[in-house]
Amino acid sequence: MRFPMCNHAMLRPVAAAVLMTAAATPAFPDELDSARQLQEQIDEAGQQTQRRIDELSEQARAMLAEYRAAQEEAESLAVYNDQLERLVASQSEEITSIEEQLETIDTTQQDFVPLMLRALDALETFVERDMPFLADERAADIADLRAVMDRADVSTAERFRQIMATYQEEMDYGRTIETYRGKLDLDGSERSVRFLRIGRVALLYQTLDGQATGRWNPATGSWEPLGNGYRAAVEHGLRVASEQAPPDLLQVPLTVPEGL
Repeated sequence: MRFPMCNHAMLRPVAAAVLMTAAATPAFPDELDSARQLQEQIDEAGQQTQRRIDELSEQARAMLAEYRAAQEEAESLAVYNDQLERLVASQSEEITSIEEQLETIDTTQQDFVPLMLRALDALETFVERDMPFLADERAADIADLRAVMDRADVSTAERFRQIMATYQEEMDYGRTIETYRGKLDLDGSERSVRFLRIGRVALLYQTLDGQATGRWNPATGSWEPLGNGYRAAVEHGLRVASEQAPPDLLQVPLTVPEGL
């Protein structure tokens, strides 16, 4: 079998093309590397840009938060300043009022001190004319008040307060019940007795042995004995006043003022 003979003229261009292709092939990987490096550089630059954008965005959010906080603080300070201005204005008015009062305090004291002295005289007269319960203690209170009125280290307000406190004590006597011990001249001899005060309605006594019972008679201004019929009632009243028995009705003698 015979093969056709090859045409050498036709083989030359093909060989040249193969050689060109073979010569160009080694240069392609370098271009890929360059392109890859360029792409990596682009990606890295993009990542850096994104990180910078994120940083700027975070800074912007922080600055916005600071701005809002500063704005809220400014609003709060504005409210506080308004309140402070009103407070200062109120204090200024109070200072002005105090200064005006200080200017007239001398005149006020000149008018007020005589009023307190008259009130003290009235209180002393009332105690002297009242039932003679706790006579020594109440007289000592009046004496203490008179001593306070003469003390330069006690303010006018404190003097007035003490006088009013004593007035309040005297008022309280009219709605309380109490018992206390004392001495009483009975039939020419001094005896230890227990006194029973029922408001200002009745003032009674009973000796410690319970044998003698009596009362203060406001009509005659003297002590007078009571019959044995009041002995048990007074004993019970003494227990009630000592909180040794529950409150109960007490049968005691009363003096009705004339004209009633």
